[in-house]
Amino acid sequence: MIAVVIAAFAMSMSLGPDPGSSGKSGKVRCEIQIIHATRGKPFVDPTLKPLKRYLENSFGSKYQSFKQVSKRSMPLSRGQRSSEALPNDTQLSLTYLGGDGSRLRLLMEVGGLKTRVKVHNGGLFFQAGRRYKGGMLIVAVRAHIVR
Repeated sequence: MIAVVIAAFAMSMSLGPDPGSSGKSGKVRCEIQIIHATRGKPFVDPTLKPLKRYLENSFGSKYQSFKQVSKRSMPLSRGQRSSEALPNDTQLSLTYLGGDGSRLRLLMEVGGLKTRVKVHNGGLFFQAGRRYKGGMLIVAVRAHIVR
């Protein structure tokens, strides 16, 4: 099983970081979307339209269908850990580690994989590679500073 973490920092203006904010806030909100990617007839769930370009560019060589399984908002204070059960019986955990003024730092744990991620305020990253129902689970995480 291969786990892949992809950081997407080149965001469009509507999805990008807020240039007037800093990463020194003690709180963030992580928007988590669980996506089931499969081969076959091309399809992108309408709820995933803002992510379509990123999904197709990152995973389109292997998967053509992307359906949202669930969506959750996870508020975190600095040092706080929160978990989400994934449909393949593994756990996703995120811990907010703080920011350095331009990027937010998170610790992500999924089924034995631990990785630190730096992402711009409003930025998006993916964790993928876990098999699920003939395809793969993709976890999309967008992190925002809470003012």
